[in-house]
Amino acid sequence: MAANATAELEAALSRLTQLGRSHAPALDSCMRYMAANAWVGGGAPAFTQALAARRTSLQLAFQSAAELIAQRIGQLGGQARVPEFSTSVSVAAAQPSSFSGMDVTAMGRLVADLQRAGQELPRAGQRLAAELSALCISSPSARQVGDAGVWAEEQVGDLRQRLAVIQQTHDIGTASQATAAFGLFGGHAPDANGVGKLTAAAAGGDVAALKALVDLQRTGRDTTLAGRLNVWWRQLGPLAQGQLMAASPSLVGSLNGLPAVARDQANRSYLATQKGAISLELERLRGSSAQMGEAMKKLGGQLSGIRDPLRKYGLVQELERLQRSSIEVKNAIKEQELKMRQLAVVEKGLALGGQNGRPPAFLLQLELGGPGKTAISFGNPDEADNLVAYVPGTGTTLEGFAGDANRAAVVWDQSHRFQPDKQIASIAWLGYEAPLWGSTLSLSRTVVNKNAALEGAPLLAGFADGLHAAHRAASGVRFTVLGHSYGSTVTGLAAQQRPGTFADQVIFVGSPGVGAVQAKDLGVGSMWVGEAPNDPVGDVGSVPLVLTGTLGEGPLFLPKWSGPLGVDPSETGFGARQFYVKDSGDPAYTFKAHSKYWDADSASLWNLGHLVNGQYDKLAPFPEPLISELPKPPQPTARPSPSPLPAPTGNPSPHPLPSPTSAGG
Repeated sequence: MAANATAELEAALSRLTQLGRSHAPALDSCMRYMAANAWVGGGAPAFTQALAARRTSLQLAFQSAAELIAQRIGQLGGQARVPEFSTSVSVAAAQPSSFSGMDVTAMGRLVADLQRAGQELPRAGQRLAAELSALCISSPSARQVGDAGVWAEEQVGDLRQRLAVIQQTHDIGTASQATAAFGLFGGHAPDANGVGKLTAAAAGGDVAALKALVDLQRTGRDTTLAGRLNVWWRQLGPLAQGQLMAASPSLVGSLNGLPAVARDQANRSYLATQKGAISLELERLRGSSAQMGEAMKKLGGQLSGIRDPLRKYGLVQELERLQRSSIEVKNAIKEQELKMRQLAVVEKGLALGGQNGRPPAFLLQLELGGPGKTAISFGNPDEADNLVAYVPGTGTTLEGFAGDANRAAVVWDQSHRFQPDKQIASIAWLGYEAPLWGSTLSLSRTVVNKNAALEGAPLLAGFADGLHAAHRAASGVRFTVLGHSYGSTVTGLAAQQRPGTFADQVIFVGSPGVGAVQAKDLGVGSMWVGEAPNDPVGDVGSVPLVLTGTLGEGPLFLPKWSGPLGVDPSETGFGARQFYVKDSGDPAYTFKAHSKYWDADSASLWNLGHLVNGQYDKLAPFPEPLISELPKPPQPTARPSPSPLPAPTGNPSPHPLPSPTSAGG
């Protein structure tokens, strides 16, 4: 009887051994992919830890079940060798890697192996449960095997969906760091600002959560926000995306990191809705104003024939109330008329797209009222090989944005002319409130302090984050930020908020200062400065207000005067490279040269086009000075006379200081 029982147990142990050797290594291949850096950074450690725990639990389950059967055989006087189910995972090239992201191909194989494990392990658990039940052995081993399969199956759906997003978004085999960190790792990525909760609420139609995301974006605090929003949006699906656009087009259109196509669709929808709503509101307000005018006229006529003091006093009060209301209505009419003019300017800017061989325009931002804000891109920035964002300066408002949109358009024209085989996107970005010349009497926001730039810098930094996050390729795009006048100050401060990640290149034209003492303070690899010799705004950085000195790693630079917006970036000691801008021939006091960097057929526009494309060897050179223009040495018998200014060289010559009452740029 004992012999039969022993034989039965030995047969069961043999079947369990075969079952375990077939299924205990079910998660080994997944561990090998992780060890070979198929997934690095972000939440990869958390996934690896969970995978390792399930793999260990799976193998221990078979080990424990085999030991229980062997123990029963021993109790009957027999002997049984307990097999080893634990396996080692080794990778031939398991070297630490600096790559942060995901190898999509390798992860596709990992998901396939997880799916196979998810299908096979529950069946293996059922077979193990049947073996142990037949032997009247109670053990959690069967449940542990099945649970490992259930866990594997749970990972498949989520990872496959995320991989599909990456494969639709990226043309290369690896996902960008942002996508990997916030898309594929789910909730594992650090989230100090609670973006995960906000996006989850927003996905359900919570407008307050959408607004909170826009408000957080304005602070520029969260450098990961645009990346998270990009992945969140792509994973929503067309139905949820459409519902959010319909409910809050202005908020959706404001979110950095969303695809340009989605932002354009949302903002154009908002534009059309506002155009209709403002027209109706103007009609109502004008009708109300006309009624008030008639009522006041009638009251005025009544007052002339009334002698009763009490009745006259009441009518005077009513007339004053109507007059106050009339002023309020007229102010409301002015505000609505301003918005209509702003919409007309935006439509005019958008109409520049599709002309003269240009690609369609994308509306990436739209805020109406007050100074207003917008961003218009000629070409899809998500698909561009060469991408440039132009930041305008002092005096720029949405109502006067037509010229700025045209500047971005002609930069596209020139860049495309030099590299027609490249996809180019040129953006005009008015995402900050530029100081106005008329505001110079206000100490808080003037053209000669950094306050407006300090407010605008996080907005520009966030916009740049969004361009990086939404771009379809993880690499291969040349991103340039072009700052003009006070816009160069905003650009310089924004670069310092994102050192090393802001842009591949910055270009400053007519710069009064970029909020830095030296070029290296900006953390951008390529930096260029262009200044017309007769542009006085470019010399604001040489105003003798603050004496600063810099001791670099090389020679000691001579002390330089720093203006209120920083050192003049065209100074040799600043460290930026310079490109030639021809003297326009206008007197400096007219400030006309300050706005001519985009003139057709100018050396400046020629150089801007080549700089955007990275064609540094094709820049128009600085002209050599004529012999007659060189200063002559004084005669020994004559009293030395002042040397004339040299012809244009790599450094612009000094000019008179600008007048704060002239138009800026």
